[in-house]
Amino acid sequence: MAGPGGRPKNPPKFKELLSKYIPTDDIFDKDEKKMYDGLVGVYMKDFDESQLTANDIDDILSIAMNRVLEIRLLKVSKNDANRQIDVSKSIDNLRKQTDKLKDNLAARRKDRIDPKKFSGFSIIDLALNFDEKQKNALVEKVFSLDKEEQEVLKSPLLVGNQDDEDALIFSNEDEE
Repeated sequence: MAGPGGRPKNPPKFKELLSKYIPTDDIFDKDEKKMYDGLVGVYMKDFDESQLTANDIDDILSIAMNRVLEIRLLKVSKNDANRQIDVSKSIDNLRKQTDKLKDNLAARRKDRIDPKKFSGFSIIDLALNFDEKQKNALVEKVFSLDKEEQEVLKSPLLVGNQDDEDALIFSNEDEE
C-alpha cells in the first residue's frame, strides 16, 4: 500500500487512530478526555492531515496532553499554597517541553514549504497590489462624487437669488 514515496495513498484518519490506539480513557477522567480531544481537534485544524508525519502527530498529541496535565496540576494545587510551590516546577517543565514541541512542529512545517511556489512574489508585490486597490477605490469615489455634484447642479433649487423680491433685474434694453 505504500507508494513510491513510502506513504500509503489513503492513510487512516487521524481521529480513528487516536481513539483506537491511545488509551485516553485510562489516562484522563471524563472532563479531561473531552478537553484533550478538543485540544487535539483545534491543533489539527492548523495542518493538512495528508501531510502529517508520525512525528507531527506525536508532537500534537504531546502538546495536548501537556496542556491537560498542566490544568490538572493547577486544579490540584488550587487552594494549597504548599502544593502550588511543588507543582510550579512541574508546570514549568511541561511548558518548556511544550515550547520545544511547538518549535519542532514549526520547523518541520517550514521544511515542507516549497520555496519555488512563492518565488518571484515579494512584499513589494503585495504593496503594489494594495496601492492599486486603494487607487481604484479612490477613483470610484471621485466618479461617484462627480456624478452627485452634476445631479445637484441640475437641481431646480439652484436658481440663486433671481426670484427674490429685492433682486434687481438688469436687461440689455436698459443700456440703449
